[in-house]
Amino acid sequence: MSDEFIYPEGISADALKALFEEAYMEVSVDSDGDLIVKDNYRCYLRPDQDGRLISIYAIFGCAEGALPEDKLTYINRVNDQVKLIRASVSSNGKFFFDYYLSVEGGISKRSIVLSVRRFFSCLGSALREDTGNVVA
Repeated sequence: MSDEFIYPEGISADALKALFEEAYMEVSVDSDGDLIVKDNYRCYLRPDQDGRLISIYAIFGCAEGALPEDKLTYINRVNDQVKLIRASVSSNGKFFFDYYLSVEGGISKRSIVLSVRRFFSCLGSALREDTGNVVA
């Protein structure tokens, strides 16, 4: 993993895949062109078409029978306690955690990898906030 800078025009799923392979992380590209990075959890990376932002996100199911107010309580707790990621409940009832990484002006390759690792750490913190067992 190098400190070499990468700029928006150099951001693509293939470039990111090579970057994570270089960092010895398990990585693949799904049928939608999103990058899948696996560590303790699985997250997806989706660069904007212009490469200026990289969306990092993870999706988790909801426990059967979880009440909407319990889901909301959990999401609010995560958003209050885990500041670096955003949590929400999608229209299909799944939990969605995301973070946006700015590439505008350039970013080091090392920073991209470390940001994904930090996302995994925040994700772990968010899941530990599930005291009501609403996440499946």
